[in-house]
Amino acid sequence: MTEIKESQLHIPEGINFDCTGCGNCCFEWPVPATRDDFERISGYAEERGFDNKQLFRVLNVADEKLRVFSHSLEKRDDGLCAFLTADKRCSIHNDFGAEAKPAMCRLFPYTFTDTPSGTFASVSFAASGVLFNTGKPLAEQVSLLESRFALFKQLFPGLSLDWSEAQLIDGQPLAWKDYIGDEELILEKLEKLEPEARVEKSLLEEAERFRKRAVGAKLDNIAALTVNPKIIDQVLIRNLLILYFPDNVYNSGVCELDAQSVAREFLSEPKKVSFKHRGNEYGLQDLLSIRLGRLPRESADLLRRFAYLRIFSKLYFGPGFNYLSVIAGMHHLAVLVSLLRIRLKLELLYRKISQPTDADCLSILAEDTRTLERRLTVSSFGQESIAMLEILLLSPQRVDRVLSIAG
Repeated sequence: MTEIKESQLHIPEGINFDCTGCGNCCFEWPVPATRDDFERISGYAEERGFDNKQLFRVLNVADEKLRVFSHSLEKRDDGLCAFLTADKRCSIHNDFGAEAKPAMCRLFPYTFTDTPSGTFASVSFAASGVLFNTGKPLAEQVSLLESRFALFKQLFPGLSLDWSEAQLIDGQPLAWKDYIGDEELILEKLEKLEPEARVEKSLLEEAERFRKRAVGAKLDNIAALTVNPKIIDQVLIRNLLILYFPDNVYNSGVCELDAQSVAREFLSEPKKVSFKHRGNEYGLQDLLSIRLGRLPRESADLLRRFAYLRIFSKLYFGPGFNYLSVIAGMHHLAVLVSLLRIRLKLELLYRKISQPTDADCLSILAEDTRTLERRLTVSSFGQESIAMLEILLLSPQRVDRVLSIAG
């Protein structure tokens, strides 16, 4: 890990990024704009004959942490940014330079997580350059990261994460100093992981570091519940697939899990659980009929980097992700990687591909990882959902069974 002591900005090793010009970040979702953005870009838009009333929407932001944004830059009817050229380049960038773009466009795909140990820089897998790890190492982009971090602080001056209530499991607090040492060991293992190893198995193994501290906790029992555990596994997988991989990620709104609906479903003890994909339904035996085993090197490395950065940037537990406990969060992360493998299986079943090429695997996993990143960014779980995930995901046996289905 590269550390800049002056600013306490931590930068991950082995992660590369340069913009590929794919245009994927200029699609569908509106871009929050500051007053300066609005005034600057409005003038440019008028020169080009754009209608500012169609380009911009006034924001009335109730959230104090978002008060710097006065407008949103809307997308055209075809879902593209009005300033995107035919070759998917930003015309504002082309004509006036990178610093003329809206602040949020300049910030993307960089992310920053404030902790008691300093701020951890990361990047979003919604960007193609991040998905394929192209460009210069982040560790060699210190000046750029520091400038983006300064921009981040300008845009979110009131954003402060409170890690004092982090928990080992629900009801057992975990002090930051007790957490961070174990995390370093986990990150070191992920950095050195064999190229084709299954990262989700490593996550499950590394969660043992924390499970050993959960003294007296029964992580594998749900009191008074007689439902077949494997049915619960499948119902959980089905609902998480629907949650994280909707048919249209751009029109799906906030990512929230309906805990009562999930509970009713597995309590009804269905004889068979089906998984929908592109209008088709597949059963457990369909999934088990495909054995992925070790993925091709680039595909496996994509999943490794995804897991590594979620842990490095603390975006899997506590204030980093819906206040899940560390153990449930680590297990959730292992399940997320398994869901990506299950999605790969479903797509191969849909395409009737029995022997996928390396390119097949990478292209499918890349787009699903992009979708997953976008859904995680807008996730907002209520107390019931968190409580249910805490109960269901504390079990290493359950997570191991999910990993087997994804195998």
